[in-house]
Amino acid sequence: MNESDIRTGVREVFARVLATSPEQVPVDADLYDDLGADSLNKLEVIAHVEARFGCRLTDDEAALGNSVDSLARYVGGHVG
Repeated sequence: MNESDIRTGVREVFARVLATSPEQVPVDADLYDDLGADSLNKLEVIAHVEARFGCRLTDDEAALGNSVDSLARYVGGHVG
């Protein structure tokens, strides 16, 4: 799986959890500050990303993955 596929998948997860379209989720937008998510949304994003990509993120990776780009980089380190 390449970086672009991972980024697209993570973006789709963000959109699904936030009940919007992927086009409405900029890859560099902060989940909390820019997209208005809360901590429950973040937990949902992490759970869906781990299920979709068959990986387990560390607590630090999950805590720091607040944008599509940052979370995709961490996922790429597990599945790339």
